[in-house]
Amino acid sequence: MEINYGSIIALVINLVLIFLIIKTIFKAIQSLKHFINRNKEMDKKLDIIISKLENKQNN
Repeated sequence: MEINYGSIIALVINLVLIFLIIKTIFKAIQSLKHFINRNKEMDKKLDIIISKLENKQNN
C-alpha cells in the first residue's frame, strides 16, 4: 500500500485553515456582541444625563 504524502499534507493544511476560519468567525461574532453591548450601555448613560439636564432646565 502506497502512502501519498502530498495528500496527507494537503489534508492537514486544509484542517488547519478550516480551524482558523472558524476561530476568526467566532472572534468576529464576539467582538460584534461586545460592540453592541457597549453601545447599549452608552445609550443608557446618555439617557440618564439627558434626563438630568432636562430636570435642571425645568426647575
